[in-house]
Amino acid sequence: MGPKKHLGQHFLTSPAYARKIAEAVPAEPGDHVLEIGPGRGALTVFLKERFPCLHCVEVDRDAIGRLRGKLGEGRFTIHEADVLTFDFGRAGFPLHVVGNLPYSIAALIIKKTLLYGSAIRSFTFMVQREVALRIVSPPHRKSNGFLTIFCQFFSAPKLLFHVPPGAFFPKPKVDSSVIRMALNGEAEQRLPPEAWSGFFSFVSKAFGMRRKKLAKVVSTGAGERERCERILDRIGCDPFSRAEDLGVTEWVELYKQWCA
Repeated sequence: MGPKKHLGQHFLTSPAYARKIAEAVPAEPGDHVLEIGPGRGALTVFLKERFPCLHCVEVDRDAIGRLRGKLGEGRFTIHEADVLTFDFGRAGFPLHVVGNLPYSIAALIIKKTLLYGSAIRSFTFMVQREVALRIVSPPHRKSNGFLTIFCQFFSAPKLLFHVPPGAFFPKPKVDSSVIRMALNGEAEQRLPPEAWSGFFSFVSKAFGMRRKKLAKVVSTGAGERERCERILDRIGCDPFSRAEDLGVTEWVELYKQWCA
């Protein structure tokens, strides 16, 4: 089965890396586990060994037929669907999610996964190395952006290992990395779910003008700008900080006090 360019398919072909990813999933054999985009099933065969009731979601009908033949008999379930519209609840909650994500929609899949909140116990994703470095970025770095704060709002992401282009067919032009997030309801402790949309809009607006001082971006006048500077100072930040200078804790405190 050849890769389909419009689906952004780069099939993992290295059994060593596939096994390593499967072993990194922090789940028990009886837990609910969902694999996104199994493709040729290089990772799936190792996941099936650990999780007999594995669920997979795959949009490529040609891949599904071959995948069933490769996996043989068992209690696994394959869902033919686009992951961006697929209801993760069909795989059962609480859920662990794993997959080699298409580069073009990786950020969208990550955001969708995390917005399920406490229904998700973990994700273990292979993404473009640049994306992984953005997700784990500390403050005061150019790599610190909206995706950084979005992910770290839910939990502390961990970069596990890098995967070279030679582990795929066809070879991508970039390196890949495997990241893992173990989730324990931290996001609900930071802010109630009904406040998430407003918070993320607040952060997104600031990173949309990341070269400007934060106080100027979030305010509409001199009085508000001075108020924002006072809040930044109160939470231990430089009053003239830019968006990339804040970590997730500072962002949450800024938002709470700004809204108050």
